[in-house]
Amino acid sequence: MKNKTVRMVNPDNFSNPETLLPLILNRIGYSPETISKPIHEKIKELITMGLKTIHIDYVEQTTQITSWGKSSITGKGIRIDSYKWSNLLHYLEVPELLNCFVVTLGKQLDQLIEEKRKDSLFDAYVLDALGSLMAEKAADQMETSISNRLSFENYEWSHRFSPGYCDWNLVTGQAAIFQFLHPETIEVTSMTSGMIIPEKSVSAVIIGAKKITTKSPCLFCKDQHCKYRRTN
Repeated sequence: MKNKTVRMVNPDNFSNPETLLPLILNRIGYSPETISKPIHEKIKELITMGLKTIHIDYVEQTTQITSWGKSSITGKGIRIDSYKWSNLLHYLEVPELLNCFVVTLGKQLDQLIEEKRKDSLFDAYVLDALGSLMAEKAADQMETSISNRLSFENYEWSHRFSPGYCDWNLVTGQAAIFQFLHPETIEVTSMTSGMIIPEKSVSAVIIGAKKITTKSPCLFCKDQHCKYRRTN
C-alpha cells in the first residue's frame, strides 16, 4: 500500500479563487449579488491564502468481504457495524469488496485557521468553509478514482459512507478504519472521540459488487428528513 497525492478532477476549478468564490459564499451565507467589493476581495484573498497551505494526501486499501449479517459487514481486517449498510448487501449482486480510504488536506490549513481565529473570527470562518469544501471535493475524487479503477475488474460501487453517518457509530467506526489503514503514515490520527486530526480529513468506505441497483440504503430508510438522504 503506497501513499499517493490525489490528482483532482478539473484541477483548475479547485485552484482558482474566482471559481471557488461563489461556492464559499454559499457556504457562509453571503449572496454574490449583494456582497460588497471589499468583502468580495477579502474572501478571495483568504481563499488564495488557504489554497497555498493545502497538500492533499491519502491512504486506501481494498479487501475481500468475508461475511455479512443483520447488523455488520466483515472484511479481511475490518468489521463495519451498521444495520443499514449490512442490509444494503442483500440487494446487491455478489457483493465482494470493501475499499477503505482516508484523505486529508494536511495540517497546515488547520494551523492557519487557528492562527486567524486569534485575530479575526471572520477570516477563520471563511478558511474553515474552504477546508470543508476542499475536503469533500477530495473525498469525491477518491470515490470516483477508486470506482473508475476497479470498474475495469467488472465491479460496480456504492456511494461512500463514513463513521458517524447513518447508524455507523463514529467512535467504533473510526477505530475500525484506522486499525485497518494506519493513516498515521500520512500524519493523520484519530482521537478517542472519533475526531480526525488534521480536522480537514475524511475517512470512508465503499462497497464493490458485480451489480449494484441502489448505491445507498436511503431507499430502505424511514428517515425522510435526513439531510444526507440520497435518491439512489
